Amino acid sequence: MRMINIQEYDKKTMQLAEPVYDYRKRILLASGSTIHPKYMEKLKEIGIRSLIIEDSISVGVTLDEMIDMPTWIDAITIVEKVYQQAKNGQKLSISELQNTVKKLINEVSQRRAIILIPTSTIDEALALYAHVVNVTLISLQIAKKLNFNQLHLSTLGLGTLLHDIGKMVTTEVLEHPEKGFQLLKSNPEVSLLAAHVAYQHHETYEGSGFPRGIRDKQIIDLAQVCVVANDYENMISKEGYQPHEAIEKIMSLVEKKYSYHIVLSFTNGIISYPPGTHIRLNNGLCGIVIRIDSHLHRPIIKVEGISEEIDLSEQSTLFIEKVYNDLSEN
Repeated sequence: MRMINIQEYDKKTMQLAEPVYDYRKRILLASGSTIHPKYMEKLKEIGIRSLIIEDSISVGVTLDEMIDMPTWIDAITIVEKVYQQAKNGQKLSISELQNTVKKLINEVSQRRAIILIPTSTIDEALALYAHVVNVTLISLQIAKKLNFNQLHLSTLGLGTLLHDIGKMVTTEVLEHPEKGFQLLKSNPEVSLLAAHVAYQHHETYEGSGFPRGIRDKQIIDLAQVCVVANDYENMISKEGYQPHEAIEKIMSLVEKKYSYHIVLSFTNGIISYPPGTHIRLNNGLCGIVIRIDSHLHRPIIKVEGISEEIDLSEQSTLFIEKVYNDLSEN
């Protein structure tokens, strides 16, 4: 199993490993399907840019760190419901969100790390809600490394699921954190701390963020976690960064945009090279990442053309020199 850009899909050699969903969360194509050219055009029309597939190249590749797809879709469904309630001026179903938070905490607690299902794998009409769920997963993974207690995990999870709710009441990017905060702080089911996650998720460590330009310790830790998770998810799903590139970008902005202790916990819980990543080593050998074992950033590689596996955690002189977005590149 591996994740590919939709342009890489080859009907002769690949089949879907995970279903493809439309904007109503209905299965368009089930796992095990091949994609007819007519359906391929439909997928591209609705904004799907990534697929999770099985092929001969990915034999032995495990994606155990990826969230369970039905759980992910269920979470997106609840987030969409609550966000639409906000848009329509209705009472928010916060209890349903809280139950969703519990399920996401459980997903994160079962895994050493989290591999995101990119928002590019789903109808673009659901991209905002999928983004919110992904930000929550990454935030909870960071919080786990920060040893947050159960109450803070629950508060963080609710705050991150609600962090973009201001977009339902304004189209102005610079206004949505404050609009979201105003909406949430008046709701007795949402703690002030969770509301501040929405309020502060675009603030930055050195004070150049918005809406208030606060800095450093003026930004609560829960919001600082959301800042990192939000930027990472956008880099992966919207901007086309490879995970290792996004991690390096975030690390380069420590004590500029992000605080050191948050980024340290982030890097201790995020995988640089997810299974299925096609790579070239500095010794010229090419291969595919098949699993993560003892080190999140030093995976096990299956070398092309031979049956040999290389555990980079045991090979101090070897490192990944290049990541290929398309297997035809090498």
